[in-house]
Amino acid sequence: MLAIARWFFILFGGTLLGAGLVLHGQVALAKHMRKEVGGTFFLWRALGEATFAFQGGETRMALAMAEVPEKALAESDRAGWVLVAVGGLLALGAPLLRRPAPAK
Repeated sequence: MLAIARWFFILFGGTLLGAGLVLHGQVALAKHMRKEVGGTFFLWRALGEATFAFQGGETRMALAMAEVPEKALAESDRAGWVLVAVGGLLALGAPLLRRPAPAK
């Protein structure tokens, strides 16, 4: 029974760890897109926002990510660190669960 619990904790910890890393990647991409849109000439940016429906997927995503508040990105980054820390502790701590005493 303990082996099943150990396997479950390793699986759950790995899932949390992966989710935290994915969230970090999404936040990094959002920050990069915000920087790129912010560095674009204001007239081109206004033209892109005016013709939003006719733009390609990458342009629409960049314009939409530029509207995300910085505070939301900071909170998402913090949540990603929590997921990585908790997932890492679970995945690395699960093999340390006590094994049953050998039968005499």
